[in-house]
Parts: sequence; structure tokens; C-alpha cells
Amino acid sequence: MNDAKITKYGYLLITLAGACWGMMGVLTRGLSNLGFSPLQIASLRPTVAVLFYVLFNLIRNPKIFKIDLKGLLFFLIYGVVTFDGMFLSFTYAVKYTSIATASVLLFTSPIMVMIMSRIIFKEKLTNKKMLSVILTIIGCILISKAYDSSSLKLNAIGIICGIISGFAVALQNILGKVGVSKYDYRTQLSYSFIFAALFFWCLKPPVQLIKMSVSSPKAVMLVIGIGFVATVIPNGAFIKGLQYIESSKASVLVSVEPIIATLLGFLCFNETVQLPQIFGIFVIIFAVAFIQNASKEEQLQKEGEQLEKVA
Repeated sequence: MNDAKITKYGYLLITLAGACWGMMGVLTRGLSNLGFSPLQIASLRPTVAVLFYVLFNLIRNPKIFKIDLKGLLFFLIYGVVTFDGMFLSFTYAVKYTSIATASVLLFTSPIMVMIMSRIIFKEKLTNKKMLSVILTIIGCILISKAYDSSSLKLNAIGIICGIISGFAVALQNILGKVGVSKYDYRTQLSYSFIFAALFFWCLKPPVQLIKMSVSSPKAVMLVIGIGFVATVIPNGAFIKGLQYIESSKASVLVSVEPIIATLLGFLCFNETVQLPQIFGIFVIIFAVAFIQNASKEEQLQKEGEQLEKVA
């Protein structure tokens, strides 16, 4: 593939990741209605994911499990800090504040990614990139109804957890980029989910979790949904996509997540969608299109510079 097709492939993967993560809310609510606790729901994601990645890779390509000690330590940090850190901190941010407050704090991650990408990867901090991030945050705030003061709830513990969740998401982006530059993305996902699952199993052995997961056909479907559709597919697509595009751009593209979550809430639970939320959806769509167009211009500029050098 040429550079333009590779970039488009990266955009497609990151957007797919955001769309799948957007299904989390509906699946989480369904599991909650069946009696699953927040900790059990958080534990389901790495538990199902580790079963898939380990079994799949053992059958298809066992060689990817060859790893050095430095790699193991890296994946331990990546799995526990970014995966489990995000799962737990966001859950408790919602518990101690509100969905709107927790969402606003979570959506600070694009700013963190942009700053860290500049420091670590020396990515250019362009005006178009900054505008896209600002538009993304505004769109997310509107979609989460943070414009309504009654939906916001301030609590010190909740705010700290919300900020941690945003930082964990940012680290997932940055460390993911570092990981795929050194290791096979399948190796990274397999070991990271192994450590993520082990952490939750140490907090609470999965015996009761397994019993509840197979208690009814509906439970089985929801567990597969949250573990495979909302974890295996998006995490795999996101890590793979980071091989092709910049971290700061990925943080904007993945913001389709709240759009999907809002639409599914409307379709599945008859949640009302207010005019500011609809406006927020269009703001995010514009931000995504804007960053894609900016990337095309950058690509054309690079090709022009290369032709000048050849001439």
C-alpha cells in the first residue's frame, strides 16, 4: 500500500475502535440490570479478551509469545495501568459524580495525548490539530449534557478518578504507540490483557463471575458483546491503527465513541436526544473530517517536497 492508502487504513481502524467502544454503555447497562456489579463488569472485559487472544494466538502463531523481561514489564504496566486503570477509575468517577461529569473529565484525554505526543514523538503541534482537539472536546461536552448544570455533580474523589481515567486513556494511546514500534501488536495485546485479567482476579476470584456469565442466554450474549465487540475488536483495531497514524490524530478520530453511545441509548432505551446533543454530534463529525482533510494536505505537501528533491 502507498502512504495515502496506509493512512486511510489507519483512520478506518481507529474509527472502528471508537464505534465499538461506543457500545459499552448499552452493554454495561444490560449487565447491570442482570445484577453484575461495576467491578464484575470491568473484570469481564480483560477476562473475555485474554481467553480470545491467548487461544487464538496459540493456535495461529505461538511464536508471538516469545518476549524479553523488559517487554513483560512494559506490558504489565500497559495492561494494569491503562486498561484496568481506565476501567476502574471511570466506573468510580460515575459512582461519585455523574455520567456527565465523568465523561467531561474523560474527554480531557485528547489534550493530554497532544501534549505528550509533542514531547515524546516530536509530533507537530499545528493550528489545525489543536482546533480539531478543541472541537472534539466541545462536541463531547455537548453530547454528555455537561451544558446542563443539573447533570454535573462535583465530588473530590470522583473528580480525581475522572482525571485518572482521562490520563489512563491518554497513556493507552501513547504507550500503545511505543509498544507497536518495538513489538508485534498481537504480542502486546495478549500479554497486556493477561496482566489486566490477573489484576482483577487477584481483587476478586472469577468463580462467581463465570457462574453469572452463563446463567442465561441473555447474560452470555451480553458478556460476549462487552468482551469481544467492545474490547477485543476495538483494542485490536486501535493498537493496529497506531502503526499508521499519529497519536494526536487518533485521539480525535476515536471520539466517534460518544456519538455511537448516544445513538444506541436513543434506539435501545428510548433516551431523549436534545438539540445541543445533536449539535455536539455534528461538531465531532466536523472535527474528524477536519483532521482527515488536514492529514491529506500534509501528505500532498510531503509528496511535493519529495518531488522537488528529486528534481
